[in-house]
Amino acid sequence: MDSYKKINIYEFLTDNNIIHVKLDELFLREIKEKIIQKYDSLKKYNSRKLKICYETLKAEFSKNKYFKFKRLLKIAKDISISNREIFSHIEVFFARGSKTGRELILPKEIRIDEQFAEGYALYLAEGDNGSNGHTIPRKVRFTNSEFSVLKYFQEWLLKYFPNNSYYFKALIPNDKTFTKRDYDYIKTCFKLKDSQIKTKRCKWKKKTGFVYRVCCDQAILIDLILSLKETIKEVCKKDKKLAAAYIRGMMIGEGTCYFNKSRYVRIEMKNEKEIKYIYKLLKLLGYNCKLSLRSNRKDMWSTYIGAKQLKKFYEEIGFGVHQKRQSILKKAVNKKLRINQYV
Repeated sequence: MDSYKKINIYEFLTDNNIIHVKLDELFLREIKEKIIQKYDSLKKYNSRKLKICYETLKAEFSKNKYFKFKRLLKIAKDISISNREIFSHIEVFFARGSKTGRELILPKEIRIDEQFAEGYALYLAEGDNGSNGHTIPRKVRFTNSEFSVLKYFQEWLLKYFPNNSYYFKALIPNDKTFTKRDYDYIKTCFKLKDSQIKTKRCKWKKKTGFVYRVCCDQAILIDLILSLKETIKEVCKKDKKLAAAYIRGMMIGEGTCYFNKSRYVRIEMKNEKEIKYIYKLLKLLGYNCKLSLRSNRKDMWSTYIGAKQLKKFYEEIGFGVHQKRQSILKKAVNKKLRINQYV
């Protein structure tokens, strides 16, 4: 039987101040009627409970396309309407005042299965997630250079958050040429329209090749994804299949397989909290691994799995869609390679 858990994702948005929603008109009219029945008029209700500009409230019930989500939930509570009932009448979400303020369609529930856990961890590894501590991300941006990994994230985004706009951006080094053949390949591989493909010239300090991004300019969606973090981690700690999927996602983004004089898999990152969580999941799955702070790289944490456990790692976790790393891992397990390799 597949491992999964369903969660109501609307609950994770109830404290978000930027969110507005569009309700079906009949239900909005019903809310207004219940307010009048209980408080005699909209104006009296506002003066007793909300105490905001009355014209603002009046406009939300008459001419505005969107209703402020937190205010709506407060009103619903005052007239004994449950959050669940409100959720069932939401048509779209909207971030008013946001530069990325397009309408967003969200399912009420998400199935936290192995694919979701893997893709979620992959986004934490390779996407904009605010872990650098400098900025708060206001859009979903997933960056990688491997097409198989980008394709996997695209499919993850489309499966769990369907019917929303996104685009593919090619970041081109100044000394490289982005040809029509490159453009056509991306268009075909990712099944994109011309309007979904963008390019940008970049100057890298270390990288020399093309880098690509899958982007969804939605402030609400990135807020939601990041707000799910602790819940997803708790779910994965309680299910070994989900734990393995989460580790696999991290390994696709941050892991490395070595087949040199010694054979091992390693994952490194500066995010101490995240690496310690990965370490706990590996211990949960029965791996005899080590966690250490690198002496030759400042603030870099590392955990690795040695040669004796590579077969177990290959069968239970692996590098998923990252074909290069998975290929090296397979050779390392079978002891067929005799030259130094790592990716």
